[in-house]
Amino acid sequence: MENKLKNISVISSNKILKSEKFNDFYFNSINPTNECKYVYIDANNLIEKIEQTSNLVIGELGFGIGLNFLMTVKSLKKNLINNKHLHYISFEGYPLEHKQLKEIYSNFKELNVISNVLLNRLPLKMSGVHDIYFPEYNTTLTLVYDDFSSVKKFSFLADAWYLDGFAPKKNPSAWTEDILKNVYKKTKFEGTFSTFTSATKVRKDLIKVGFDVSKKIGFSHKREMLIGIKRKNIKKINLSFHNFNIEPVAIIGGGVTGASLAFSLKKRNIECFIVEKGHELGNGASGNLVAFQIPKLTLDDSIYGIFSLRSYLYSRNLAINLDSVPISNGVIIFPNRDRENKKFEELLNFKWPYELFHNYKSVEFQNFKNLHLFPNSGIVETKNFLKNLSKSVKFINNFEVKKIDHFKNKKILYNTVGNSISAKTVIWANGYEVKNELLKKICIPTSGQVTYIKKDINFVNQKLNYSYGNFFSQEFNDLHQIGSTFSKDLNKNEDYNNKLNIRNIPLFLKEKFKSQLKVVNSRFSIRSSTANRLPYFGSLEEENEFFIGGMGSWGFTYAPFLSELLVKHIMHEPKIIETKLLEKLILDNRI
Repeated sequence: MENKLKNISVISSNKILKSEKFNDFYFNSINPTNECKYVYIDANNLIEKIEQTSNLVIGELGFGIGLNFLMTVKSLKKNLINNKHLHYISFEGYPLEHKQLKEIYSNFKELNVISNVLLNRLPLKMSGVHDIYFPEYNTTLTLVYDDFSSVKKFSFLADAWYLDGFAPKKNPSAWTEDILKNVYKKTKFEGTFSTFTSATKVRKDLIKVGFDVSKKIGFSHKREMLIGIKRKNIKKINLSFHNFNIEPVAIIGGGVTGASLAFSLKKRNIECFIVEKGHELGNGASGNLVAFQIPKLTLDDSIYGIFSLRSYLYSRNLAINLDSVPISNGVIIFPNRDRENKKFEELLNFKWPYELFHNYKSVEFQNFKNLHLFPNSGIVETKNFLKNLSKSVKFINNFEVKKIDHFKNKKILYNTVGNSISAKTVIWANGYEVKNELLKKICIPTSGQVTYIKKDINFVNQKLNYSYGNFFSQEFNDLHQIGSTFSKDLNKNEDYNNKLNIRNIPLFLKEKFKSQLKVVNSRFSIRSSTANRLPYFGSLEEENEFFIGGMGSWGFTYAPFLSELLVKHIMHEPKIIETKLLEKLILDNRI
């Protein structure tokens, strides 16, 4: 995996921003906000469009400074706070630096509030897909940091497109017939586009790929611009899923997967409730004091590496936004094998952002040459995270689902003593305790135990976490969490596992302890893994019955992202994820 983004030099002054590479302006209008409204928002009739759907999807070629996004959210704000959702999908091959955007936003006082929100949530400058959720505006921004040709990698349909790359004469590679053909394919029937340019070749290519194209008077001094529509093919059925009724949804399992599903459903105003056989959230493998969130980077573009990084970026940001991440200085990786050392040496040449990871040097660890710091990674406070994910969602405890009766418009769930609850949709998210025979064959139960030791004064102020094959957490609630063990033996052996976790602590960490290393407590649980280390989701034979699982020991990194993906799958919403990855996550494709 390599960060393929390149820096771009710009010339900036007042309200002017110009790319040196393309010798073209990001904008140079006397009134850029009015130009944006005229060329994109009004030309695509967005106010009318959002009134006709619950989820408006906009695609964009050229995020630039994000002005179109900011103006779109501002223009639709009244609709968005009234149970409407905006999914804004933007492709950008040359993202600007945070400080460049901050400087240019200072010239747009009318966008001060929303631009500050965006600045606070901008992703790291690294190639790939970045999902950002703005609950205050009921908006999801998906930034694809890649060239425009990457549109073909993803499966979605937009209600409207903003074609806003640099001028065709300046950057012809952004306006190829192949790119425009993929824009057409990713447009709903009766979907529209608009663009500032009226270049003859662009107009002819847009017509050639299938759009009905018209000219319109351009903004200010620009004579003409182009607008267009994808006419409905009467031979095809244009499915509309925005009224897809699945309520209420019963989520079986009160771990991080169940809580994440509740969050994804709740933010869409879908009624749901969690059913848990235990007495509280995190009764099973999700109940440790803390959990680690860190990506597993790979040298190649493997499915596993792509999924791990994508999940981490989504889940870590979510945990931070839900105030579930203690103050931390990150995770130090101590590669414990020659192969790991070589891997990180090569990864350092792949131009990853410094904030993701970098080589770490310290007087304290001067005998170690190959230490690596992941400054934004670290622990998440599990109890608080589960509570915030499932806030305002009904929780039914001490209810172990033993049987489900299926009827046309509802399902009846029965527990071990015959009590029942009803739902229209069921999602199984109960880890290794799956009932379905097929899922039992896929699921590999593994046990793990973490050990808690009393905090030590030499570790408290550092707020560092350590990875050395196992994890050693920073102090939290006067404890360090160590582990976890990994075994296919599902029998609990507390004393043996505690000794194993203590023995695995590297000598250089043991020597840091000022006080005696003392075991205070431990926690044993059973997790659900898979043979290829990838989790899965899918649907069962019964209508409106779904499943998700196989997180292994990475539940707090994988589950929030995969749960969001499953809900998008159920609701037939755009899933901006590499097709080859999506195919591997859907279980039907792995059987």
